[in-house]
Amino acid sequence: MAMSHMGHTIKKFDEELSTLRDLVLRMGGLVEEQLRRAVESLQTGDVEQAKDVVQGDREIDRIELRADEEIASLLALRAPLGVDLRTILTLSKTVNDLERIGDEAKKVARATRDLSDQLDDDLRGKLIPPVATLANHALKMLHDALDALVRLDLERAESVRESDDLVDKAFVRSIEHLSGAIRNESELVSVGVQLLFAAKGLERIGDHAKNIAMYVYYLVDGRDMRHPKVNPHRQTQG
Repeated sequence: MAMSHMGHTIKKFDEELSTLRDLVLRMGGLVEEQLRRAVESLQTGDVEQAKDVVQGDREIDRIELRADEEIASLLALRAPLGVDLRTILTLSKTVNDLERIGDEAKKVARATRDLSDQLDDDLRGKLIPPVATLANHALKMLHDALDALVRLDLERAESVRESDDLVDKAFVRSIEHLSGAIRNESELVSVGVQLLFAAKGLERIGDHAKNIAMYVYYLVDGRDMRHPKVNPHRQTQG
């Protein structure tokens, strides 16, 4: 009976962990779609799509709350160890980063909505391209980070880490471009400032995507790659 009970407990834990993993990946898919649509609305000026992105953040929040409940339950009731514990902690950290990415995507959508009366097609074509390049880099980082997490792909995770440099450079170019536009045409100050905030949000998305990619190292072999100088050596797998 004891062995049978143990087998049932292990099976139940595996099912609960699988449910949590699916929930987090669903959240990741929604966040990625939110960001894609936010970026698209910024490029096209589609206000209705931007409003949909702002409203869609509620579903992400609901999934976050459910995931947090699942995580708390697994930690409290199952007392996991080794790779199981690392899996739960990785998913918990990923939820936090995804929630923040969702918030930043919402800010980009709000910028589109709030600038709708100030950005005509000519002005959009003048100001948006560097920000759109930054956005596309950030979006690719998020996609690849989630892919690395699903596949436990360390090479893909490393590629995401290296891509952060592209995001940083694109962010600098966006700042320089928007700051120059503001200096040359004072009437663009309001528009430029809002786009600067959107650009900063996109740069932060790159940072969060990099975090998610680095969690793959922690999950696979216990390394915390966010602070490699503190923890430079591969730890023993649990």
